[in-house]
Amino acid sequence: MIARILVFLSILSLPALAQIQVLLFDGTTETPAGSVVDVGSAAPGDIVEIRFRVRNIGNGATALNTLSITPGSGFKISVAPSLPYTLAPYSGPPSEAEFRVAFNPAAAGSFSGFLLVNSINIIVRGTATASAALTLAGSNNPLAASAVIDFGSVPRGGSRLQSLTLTNSSTLAIVVPALTISGTGFRGPIGAAAPIQLAAGQSASFQIAFEPITGQPAKGALTVDRRSFSLTGQGLDPPLPGASIVFGSQTGASSQQNTVSIPLASASQITGTGTLTLEFRPAVTGIADDSAIQFMSGPKRVATVTIGVGDTAAKFGTQSNISFQTGTTAGTIVFTLALPSGLQQTSLVVAPAAVKIDTATAVRQVDRLDVSLTGFDNTYSASQLAFTFFDKSGATMQPGVIRVDVTPDFRLYFSSTKTGGAFALLARFPISGDATQVAGTEVQITNAAGVVKTQRINF
Repeated sequence: MIARILVFLSILSLPALAQIQVLLFDGTTETPAGSVVDVGSAAPGDIVEIRFRVRNIGNGATALNTLSITPGSGFKISVAPSLPYTLAPYSGPPSEAEFRVAFNPAAAGSFSGFLLVNSINIIVRGTATASAALTLAGSNNPLAASAVIDFGSVPRGGSRLQSLTLTNSSTLAIVVPALTISGTGFRGPIGAAAPIQLAAGQSASFQIAFEPITGQPAKGALTVDRRSFSLTGQGLDPPLPGASIVFGSQTGASSQQNTVSIPLASASQITGTGTLTLEFRPAVTGIADDSAIQFMSGPKRVATVTIGVGDTAAKFGTQSNISFQTGTTAGTIVFTLALPSGLQQTSLVVAPAAVKIDTATAVRQVDRLDVSLTGFDNTYSASQLAFTFFDKSGATMQPGVIRVDVTPDFRLYFSSTKTGGAFALLARFPISGDATQVAGTEVQITNAAGVVKTQRINF
């Protein structure tokens, strides 16, 4: 009898492999960390940091549970994630962790420590050598590596110097092999050049200039040996020069065309844009505005002004001035100039005036005389009309002066018009007899500001 042996294979699910990798990262490039990592050298009291990344290169999730370094070795972990830190299989920055180790030697000598990342043990080592201490002018406290040297705010095109001193406080001669400045707007070193030989106790001074070429923040770096110090400063655009508002004519009168310009106190070093706004404040009770008071090009009450580098006057488009009309209402025209440097105002007063007659005509009809007048009353107060007619010999014709109270007529007219104080008047006089004997007339108009009389108007 043949016995059959049945073999049953059981396929078990094996756990996914998880594997930690430690890498060095210099801000741009990653390299795998070996069993020994050399951080280089630092001066006693200075700090040198080295960046690490931990990555899960396996196919299953794992955790970063252990991250430590031997205490008292001159090394310490300066930046680290909260532990435990779960690492998914690597697919980008979210599935990795970064930490930093700082080398901060207290005295000259060689230092080493043991860095433990989970079960991975890495030896880190560094050297502390005597080096020149860097101090700012007026200070006795040496600057630590990566300290910030701030130049403050400096106008574009200006310059500010910062004085610094390198001092050898050791009992041996030392050499400063590197002394460089980088960053747009920073210039130097001025007064010293590497390599610099410093005997015991000796010092060497130099300067750095901050000369901003823009009105933006600036950053740079000072490198002394292998130590780097941050340079910062704020560039400032120079202000716009002072500006003034100048009228072509300082005499304010109605129904005029005038110009306004904006000269600058000096040639501008920068560009700028602003507005010149026109506002009218009537002196006539019950009148809110006169729409005829406006700029003669572009928007009626707001003009854009531009200032370019080298300009000695602001421009309206391509012109150095802009025209405006004064309307037919007494009051004050207020001009407001708004520039990035601030606001200013100037006013032009349009004084109340007697009625202004623009045209006067007289037409003889068969049975009447028509007298037409056009003009304006910037006080809106015309009250009396007086007509005098003359014969061919120049003598006054009967009944003499004809007076008419037109106060209610003008009041009604001005309350409904939107054309300012302008008006057109037609007066008709019935006549009996020979109309050809009437040769001319004169008209007198009275308002709150005075009396005006036309010249002889011929029929």
